[in-house]
Amino acid sequence: MSWQVRKAVVPAILVVAAIVGAITLVRTKPVVQPSDKMEQPWLVSATSVKLADIQPKLRLFGEIVAGREVELRALVAGEVVVVADEFVDGGTLRQGDMIIAIDEFDYRAKFDELSAQLGEARARLEEIKVRRKSFALALRRDQELVELHKRDVERMRALSGRGTVSDKRMDTARMELTRQQKAAEMRHSDQAAEAAHVKQQNAVISRLKVGLRRAKRDLQRVRLNAPFDGFLADVQAQVGKRLGANDRVARLIDAGRLEARVTLSDRQYGRLVSEGDLAGRPVEITWQVGGKSFPFAGLLDRIGARIDSASGGVQVFARLTGADLTKPLRPGAFVAISMPDQIYRGVARLPESALYNADTVYVIAADRLEQRKVELVARVDNDVLLRGEIRDGDRVVTTRFAEIGPGQKVEIR
Repeated sequence: MSWQVRKAVVPAILVVAAIVGAITLVRTKPVVQPSDKMEQPWLVSATSVKLADIQPKLRLFGEIVAGREVELRALVAGEVVVVADEFVDGGTLRQGDMIIAIDEFDYRAKFDELSAQLGEARARLEEIKVRRKSFALALRRDQELVELHKRDVERMRALSGRGTVSDKRMDTARMELTRQQKAAEMRHSDQAAEAAHVKQQNAVISRLKVGLRRAKRDLQRVRLNAPFDGFLADVQAQVGKRLGANDRVARLIDAGRLEARVTLSDRQYGRLVSEGDLAGRPVEITWQVGGKSFPFAGLLDRIGARIDSASGGVQVFARLTGADLTKPLRPGAFVAISMPDQIYRGVARLPESALYNADTVYVIAADRLEQRKVELVARVDNDVLLRGEIRDGDRVVTTRFAEIGPGQKVEIR
């Protein structure tokens, strides 16, 4: 066979052999019988329903404010001669601590001068009283003499009728009576004048007493003392500065009366008011600073004086209990506030993931899902409060997946 024939025949033989091998493999391959398709359950998490009366907590944020602060002012004018060591911004003072002292020389001199004048006026009153007493004794004697002269005149008038007493002697007795009566009247006038002098001197003494009390008060006011425990702010006076009466010295914030100011939404406020008076309700206040938490207890104290009609909401104030100088909290701190909300009757608290379309949950019954309609009553943190077609003991699916629906087979993890 020539070389050209071999070149054409050999490839053809190889092709035929390959076709025969392929047909043989197809005809001899094993046949696999298909098995019945089995339904695969979804692995889910579930929680049991427990209906109860639930009072959740409102989680709010607010600001610490001063429940009471005063603007300290100089009560008298003068030069500042002493200031307290704590008289600086942020300084702490106890009730009664001296804040500043003003030079007392002029006020001490005024007090001493009025004290001396009062002593002099009292001595003058004693002198007038003694003189009035002397006039009273003299008047009594003059009145006794008047009575004696009257009896003498009556006796002479009786004797004159019998002609035993001359007219001259009778006239002399009458003149003596008249003179004595005039002397008694003068004594009486002197006594009345001294009584008026006593009243006048008592008025002088009263006026001096008022001035002395005022001088004593001014003398005490040269020392400005803290009216309560507190923190100083806006300090404006120093030694050597001359202050006028009512000049500003500093502000004092009451350390024992710090309050948390928080704004409630209209809905929150309405719920709380429906439960009764807000005042006296307990709250928990937490200040987070430097990675640490400082908890404080408090009580709702009052509602704000105004309601902001533009932004809505109502301001309420909670007074901290146990606040004092030893606590690090200061006005302006941003705090978290927790307070009891209204009581929801006959509701179930479930994870938010259990709720679909805001009104549906899926309950597991015999390994299959049933759709139940519910009402969303409230949200609490990451949970929801629900009421509707659910009962105690129902197992509600809390796993979310796109294929969820009624009749779906599930298996609880």
